[in-house]
Amino acid sequence: MKNVIRFLFVLCGLATMQAQEVILLDEARLNFDADAITIDSKLGEIRCIVKEDYTGEFSDNPIKFMKEKFDFNEFLSAMDNRKNFDEYLVTFNSSKGYLEAIYSNNGNLVGTHQRFKNITLPSAVRNKLFIENQGWTAVSIKYTASGKSDRIDKELYKIKLENGNKNRVVKITPPSTSLIGYVNN
Repeated sequence: MKNVIRFLFVLCGLATMQAQEVILLDEARLNFDADAITIDSKLGEIRCIVKEDYTGEFSDNPIKFMKEKFDFNEFLSAMDNRKNFDEYLVTFNSSKGYLEAIYSNNGNLVGTHQRFKNITLPSAVRNKLFIENQGWTAVSIKYTASGKSDRIDKELYKIKLENGNKNRVVKITPPSTSLIGYVNN
């Protein structure tokens, strides 16, 4: 009986090795298709998924990333069947958060809003947090910012800290914006 099972096992192994064949596929090309994008409502809405060259490239400076990798005027010219909206909302999504950019119908950047989680803190914020909260560990970090054009007018870091079984939330507005302060909840 053992010999029969071994023979069947070897026979099945040989049959599967013979059944495998390498198939060469042609190169796949992806092209931009303006018809694949749907624009609804009074505010034209466009969603983009960000592909970073390295981790944190987008979340380090999302506005710079958007300006280098996305040309809104070229995008508008590629959309032949577009409706004429007063403004367009373009959302750039990544695994850590998003950037929303509002463009006018003639291609000017009107404003931005961004929200990220668990990002690396800038050195000024990190140093301030460490000095004023020694013994505490940062558990989660939430960052929000907004502004006109490509400027950031409001920034806020909301950091959840733990020390043993104690929790607290610290809000920091960096000194680079007009709002300077430290709030402890």
